[in-house]
Amino acid sequence: MKARSPARGRSETGAVNGPVPAGTEAEPVVAPVAELETTPRTATLFGESEGNWLCAWCHNRVANDKDRFPYDGTDEFTFANPEGVRFAILLFSRTLGCREVGAPTLEHTWFAGHAWSFCHCDRCGQQLGWCYVGPHQFAGLIKRRIVRALCVNN
Repeated sequence: MKARSPARGRSETGAVNGPVPAGTEAEPVVAPVAELETTPRTATLFGESEGNWLCAWCHNRVANDKDRFPYDGTDEFTFANPEGVRFAILLFSRTLGCREVGAPTLEHTWFAGHAWSFCHCDRCGQQLGWCYVGPHQFAGLIKRRIVRALCVNN
């Protein structure tokens, strides 16, 4: 069946479709009002915010408490790199808004048998910690470079 074209002056949706004959008043087109959003702003911006961790720079969601990873019974560690800079890190079995940067290496690893590479925020590019591969895969995010979503959203 051949599609019928809308009547001259108005489309099927009521929008003006070309010139309206002189002396004919065009009715204003009113778009339907969308239902009011009942989802809290924090849930809209960051998904379900319960337990979320965000990049401290751009507030990109990067991890969630439900993904905390216990290595040898604990998920929080403090280590020093070869230059003596200390890092307090939280371990996560999965990250949400991070990307791995660089080739994994075993040099100066903090977790025996696990090669590390850098873990950056996939929105702003800030280094947030390290990704580890080996017998387990996990990320160690630097506590001072991530913030709880609850603290930011309130």
